[in-house]
Amino acid sequence: MKPILKSKRKFRGLFNRYHKKMPLTEIIGKDFNFLVLSIVNFFKNDFKRKSLLVHPHYPSRRSIIYKAAKKLNYNITNKIKSNTEHAIYWEYATTRDEYQSLDEISKKIKVINLNSRDIGKKNIDRVHQEIFGYATLVDPLTHKGKMVRKSDINAMHNGIILDGPIQSFDDRFIYQILIDNSHSNNLVLDIRVPIIDHVLDFVYLKQRPVSERFKSSAVNTQIAATIDVFTQEEISLLNKYCKKLNLEFGELDVLRNKDDGRIYTVDVNNTPHGPAEIIHQSDAKFAIKKISDALESFIKSTFVTTNANNPDDL
Repeated sequence: MKPILKSKRKFRGLFNRYHKKMPLTEIIGKDFNFLVLSIVNFFKNDFKRKSLLVHPHYPSRRSIIYKAAKKLNYNITNKIKSNTEHAIYWEYATTRDEYQSLDEISKKIKVINLNSRDIGKKNIDRVHQEIFGYATLVDPLTHKGKMVRKSDINAMHNGIILDGPIQSFDDRFIYQILIDNSHSNNLVLDIRVPIIDHVLDFVYLKQRPVSERFKSSAVNTQIAATIDVFTQEEISLLNKYCKKLNLEFGELDVLRNKDDGRIYTVDVNNTPHGPAEIIHQSDAKFAIKKISDALESFIKSTFVTTNANNPDDL
């Protein structure tokens, strides 16, 4: 096996890779907490070690992967070890470039989301056109009527409505049709779709004021059955869309346009936080349980497949 390539960033820490700018006292505290939790998990797992490599960035406690792994009694580490069995690519960037180490270990084990490397809006819209046969982007120099300008970079939430056509455009932004996802009482409706290998059987319905349609916050979030929100054909297309984007773990933000009845995926997240904001505690627990169960099943299935392909490692 070739030497594992190191990240271009510098880290330090005993059990995990912490950024060099983190205070030593905080590093010691985090390592101590990791040690305590790993001991607790060892007993919970009938004296067995269960670890999940989340690399290169250590996930926030608000992240879905952190909450799901905690529920499953996995130790989360972003430090590659020779006995790593389960891994997920976790880089907080729209276009990812710190995958080299995971590329190397993927020769031995399955790395979830390894090839999910570009969630820029131009790319996800291009794939949407390929899978669905339609997309959101317009030519701002010729489009007549309302359109939306937003950053190609993920999670900027800086969309503004313009009247087209315009005289010039900025290539750092994308220009989209204005999707009418109005719901009721001056609210708009976003559909957040959890993905673990495929579309899960529930979605979040997020409502916010129309005046804040491009923000991430919500005034109300409810859970609904996926089949009650999308048709079977739409679910099938969403699954094909995720496959094309190499998205195995994450979330989609989908809008249904009242003007044509179609669904449009306007955001893709491969390092999701949640569950979504302003959600009832029982719904949040339900979501984490469903996601955790799906993640455990996916990890087990990929582990069996990988070992079958590498019988010498058994």
